[in-house]
Amino acid sequence: MNLNEFLQSNTEQLQSLILEFLNNQCIINGQVYDLSEIERIGYDTFSFVSKRNMPVKLYKYFSNKVEDGINYSIQALKNNTVYLQSPVHFDDVYDSDIGVDFSIYERKRLIEYCKRSNIDIILTMSTEEIKDTFVDKIKKMITENINLDLLFNTYSTTEKTFLENDLFIKSFLVHLSKENDVFKSVSKVLIDEYNAFIDFLKSSFRISCFTTSPYSQLMWGVSYADCHRGFCVEYTVAPDNERYKSIYRNLFPVIYSKKKTDISEKLLEMRNNEISIEDMWRLHFHGVLRKSIDWIFQNEWRLIIPDSKNLNYNIDFFPITKVFLVNRMSALKRKEIIDICNEKNIPYIGVKKNLHTFEMEECEEKCENCASFINSIQELR
Repeated sequence: MNLNEFLQSNTEQLQSLILEFLNNQCIINGQVYDLSEIERIGYDTFSFVSKRNMPVKLYKYFSNKVEDGINYSIQALKNNTVYLQSPVHFDDVYDSDIGVDFSIYERKRLIEYCKRSNIDIILTMSTEEIKDTFVDKIKKMITENINLDLLFNTYSTTEKTFLENDLFIKSFLVHLSKENDVFKSVSKVLIDEYNAFIDFLKSSFRISCFTTSPYSQLMWGVSYADCHRGFCVEYTVAPDNERYKSIYRNLFPVIYSKKKTDISEKLLEMRNNEISIEDMWRLHFHGVLRKSIDWIFQNEWRLIIPDSKNLNYNIDFFPITKVFLVNRMSALKRKEIIDICNEKNIPYIGVKKNLHTFEMEECEEKCENCASFINSIQELR
């Protein structure tokens, strides 16, 4: 039996095996792990295992394009900095997709508001029944001309709860003035709350992304290096240098898998309580560090920093130890980067297509000694 006959006769079995693998395994830093085991471990264990297998070198691809009159790629090279980006701007729609099912959110919040309003409900009631009960109380207060500020009890109110209650009432009154319908107004307040909560979760951290190879054709492509016109920077990890302790501690490998984990319930616990370190880790572990297995070629590591008003989004990173210049870069831009490298004593090398495989490889000689580059510079003069 030849290979084609084998594949045809075993197609269903092979597909089943592949699906089972994808549903139960994940890839981290090029290694296969049992997904359920990875999801059970906490921050300390994951961090320890990650750092134990962390590459000595990390790489970042730059487009070398001018945006808003500024070449941020050149700035990053000159200053040895990396930019901390909000995940909402990433090209993968699932990237850092910290989602909460609205139906779950709505039910949990309605139960919470009923509790704060001293409304007795039965947990077996449907969400609509709970909402109707809550709405009926508001209607009764409006009919009896009772101030809605008295809707929620205050005997055990924390400052956070007090502010939430106050915001709910004010938002409700705004919607009521437009809708003139109590049920619709309550629904719209919950939708507003939900959207604000999701925005809060996604804006609570900033990320900078790195990979483990300067030879990826896909990374040299459109999204990262302007169709082979950009450059790639090599950073040498310095775990024992006190200057980089914080950076090293906040670097983690991405977990590639087919399955996503629904953490709606856990996230809603964060909604009602003060956010703990373990909550933030859960947010990072199941959101920021999880990507579809379709992106496995990136073998990505992520620097995750909590966002704050005082955070500088351009931060110092590990020392630059090499720069890679790809084949489609113009001679003028190539010379600009070479001059920067020479000024800062940073080694550099060109990257070209391999003639025998679909891979990129280093050039045999430096650009300054390449006849093609020399001729191109002379023509510009």
